[in-house]
Amino acid sequence: MFGSSNPYSQPGETQVNLSTRNLRSTDHYSRDVEQVQRQTLGTYVVNIQHAVDATVTRTVTERLSMSVGVPFVASSWGIPSPTTPRPGPRADENAHGLGDISVSGRYWLLPTSHFTTGNISAGVGVKMPTGNAASMDTYPDRNGNSSQPRYVDQSVQPGDGGWGLMFELAAFSRLGSAAQLFGSANYLANPRDKNTTTSGSINRLPPNTEPTGNSDRFHNSVPDQFMARVGVAVPIRQSGFAASIAWRTEGMPRYDLIGASHGFRRPGIEMFIEPGFSYAKGSQVYSFQVPIAYYRNRFPDPYTGASGDATFPNYIFLASYGYRFGSKSGKSDTAICPIDPKEHQP
Repeated sequence: MFGSSNPYSQPGETQVNLSTRNLRSTDHYSRDVEQVQRQTLGTYVVNIQHAVDATVTRTVTERLSMSVGVPFVASSWGIPSPTTPRPGPRADENAHGLGDISVSGRYWLLPTSHFTTGNISAGVGVKMPTGNAASMDTYPDRNGNSSQPRYVDQSVQPGDGGWGLMFELAAFSRLGSAAQLFGSANYLANPRDKNTTTSGSINRLPPNTEPTGNSDRFHNSVPDQFMARVGVAVPIRQSGFAASIAWRTEGMPRYDLIGASHGFRRPGIEMFIEPGFSYAKGSQVYSFQVPIAYYRNRFPDPYTGASGDATFPNYIFLASYGYRFGSKSGKSDTAICPIDPKEHQP
């Protein structure tokens, strides 16, 4: 990575990457306005998400690589039931299991033999609906009664129920003999409109209660997602450690790139400043980043126009471990190229 004459993986190499993503969301926003009354009244949601992603990447040629990503998730969404006239016990909705598996390919657009201090890669892939989009848990209705198996909240479902198309761009540029600029952008396009899982507006209804409101919101949407980051990484002498700082944004658009956008979704965007560090030794790389949020915006629903609200995390904890082996030359670089876009959608 730093100081290497060839920053690229070599044909025949295989890289195994384990990454984790952990967050806790309790702060509600409607558009970009924090709903502080939810904290004051004690009616706020607690959304906890843990994910582990195992990715295997095979370098076919110095310019082409193929990857398979297999995520596992464990999440919970909880709200006091009832919320009025005074908050009752928190009713948690838990889900865990295999997420949506993805297969992708990436290609360096500029000849790697000439562009050793900077390059751009493009990638495409397919996300398969292997995760359960209809996970259930036992919890009460919105009045705190009638505990029974119900679908969990959309945000903690292990899968979204749709096939997706993944588009990726990434780039790096070496600054002098040490620091490197890097950037990446990922977009997940989900053509399916909505799945067959009922949304929270239906799941938490008391017995024999007819649903009201816009029927388009009675089932979960299968929404697009996006993520982008740009930053700089600097080695710390010859220790194997490197420090980085990046700007990061991720979220869910109001309208899908392909197809209609009916169903229930919580579209929005969040922006972060992301400090981090990595350590490389031989064929192994360890990294840790903590994106710190500074801007949140819950967009209006695409068809109803309702402002709604959503919880956003103040911090996200990201960690990864990478191991590379199998170089045909018998050599393996001391670190993984910093802009290999292995991070999956949020």
